[in-house]
Amino acid sequence: MYKTNKKKRKSKISSSFIPLILILVIGGFIGNKIIQDANKNNNENLLNNENQITNIIQNNITKNILENNENQNSENLINNTVNEESNNAVNKNEINEDKTDKNNIKEDNSNDTDSTTSNNKNVKFDSSVAFIGDSRTQGFIMYNGLKSVQDYSYIGLMVDTAVTKKFVRTNKGEKITLLEDMANKNIKSVYIMLGVNELGWVYPQVFKKKYEDLIDEIKKIKPNCKIYVQSIIPMTKTKSDTDKVFNNSNVAKFNKLIQEVAKEKNVTYLDVKSALVDGNGNLPEEASTDGIHVDKEYCEKWLNYLKNNS
Repeated sequence: MYKTNKKKRKSKISSSFIPLILILVIGGFIGNKIIQDANKNNNENLLNNENQITNIIQNNITKNILENNENQNSENLINNTVNEESNNAVNKNEINEDKTDKNNIKEDNSNDTDSTTSNNKNVKFDSSVAFIGDSRTQGFIMYNGLKSVQDYSYIGLMVDTAVTKKFVRTNKGEKITLLEDMANKNIKSVYIMLGVNELGWVYPQVFKKKYEDLIDEIKKIKPNCKIYVQSIIPMTKTKSDTDKVFNNSNVAKFNKLIQEVAKEKNVTYLDVKSALVDGNGNLPEEASTDGIHVDKEYCEKWLNYLKNNS
């Protein structure tokens, strides 16, 4: 009797386990299904995320390419004369220093005169005239077709590097400083425009001192040479309002220093900016593609000012 009851109990226990096993099996299947679905969803999400990231990267690459192309086009418009690369990297103050030497300038054949004579004065811009300046002066010489002048312009040139930098190429292919080259030339007048690359200098008085040193060095080698120092041309309002360095507040401050240099060194100050700015003292927006460099029309106005005031 005891054994029979024991068998019955075992049978009942076994029977009770069957549903439990079924539940576990079904539950396991459902669990696996849920896990598989979750993994599938995760994989899909990862794939979607990867696709999104890929699209972002591709878009950024495309954007960068477009920006680079736009920047390159802008640079070509800015310099119009330069086939070189890039930003002397001195500091934020420099405008694309050390791209190439001045012998790599493209010629503009729209104005092929070797010298220009003023309507009011017998001023000739020939081989006895020298121009010292940065990329703005480079554009000025090219746009006005002044092929005969002594061209001592160089992209990124400053009042200190004007004395030390060897960028003038001799007939033998060597590079020497502009002062070394001037010593061997019959130069009667020199026009200097420097200062835009120095606008970010922490100590403006250093700018003044270096400008004075440059004038002193020129006087040493050309004591009878007439020296003209030109005002810095202001920026467009758009450029000035959006740049902490290249703005017209800094330009005004440095132009005051240049006037002091001219007075103390007994050289002629030429207020070129007065012939180019609008009623508010800004370079007109249409006068520049980048807010700094001057286009052909305004370079011609610049030349007319020199002819009438030299």
